[in-house]
Amino acid sequence: MQILTLMGGENFAEKKTAEYPVYMSEINGRMILEKHVDFCKEMNPSKLGFCIKDLDAVNYKVDFVIKQLSSKAYTFNILGQTKGALCTALLANDFISNTDELLITAVNDFIDVPGSKILQYFRNRDSDAGVVYFDSVHPKYSFIKTNIDGLVSETSEKVPISRNALASFYYFKNGISFVEAAKTVIRKDNSINQNFYISQVINEFILNHKKVTSYKIQNNEFHSLKSKLELARYLLKVKDKEGIY
Repeated sequence: MQILTLMGGENFAEKKTAEYPVYMSEINGRMILEKHVDFCKEMNPSKLGFCIKDLDAVNYKVDFVIKQLSSKAYTFNILGQTKGALCTALLANDFISNTDELLITAVNDFIDVPGSKILQYFRNRDSDAGVVYFDSVHPKYSFIKTNIDGLVSETSEKVPISRNALASFYYFKNGISFVEAAKTVIRKDNSINQNFYISQVINEFILNHKKVTSYKIQNNEFHSLKSKLELARYLLKVKDKEGIY
């Protein structure tokens, strides 16, 4: 099992300021980034990859931080803006092993279910790919439809075709299947608002009659941390649950 974490998205401090990225915010003395690495470690991966903004590496030494958190960590500095999460992931192509299972996550999505439990669910069903979903119709998310057998039959990006919104937890039985499907998406030039998304790879799997399964989590088990407001809401939940931070 190899895990690739995407660390793009909004940075509250594009310039050199004293304000750190949201994933470096501390909760009870530990950064959100540390909690994410712990989440990944619980799945016992063979290696961990992190795609980080070059500005974050230069300004905040995030690459050094990550290497202190895991001896299995590899970092990839991303220069400037890419054309979406899919392109960012492909910049770590040399990290991705062809035959090993691949999990793609995002540092700004938190799931309160052990990753190993979700992985076992996908493995038990011999899934070619697997996604995690919760209940929402907010168009900031990706969405899936399922068929009568419970298998994923369609995905969409930023268009609520169902109430099944996706968390950033994308499982692939092997790395090469993801890379090949990702390259197909880009060759077709099916960009969405000039960007390419991981969810589009799932549609390629479906078109090729691959088995894509889904795992449902409760809304209180998912936490999006893509903005200051979402971070503040999450901190309030943690305060209520764990006490003063």
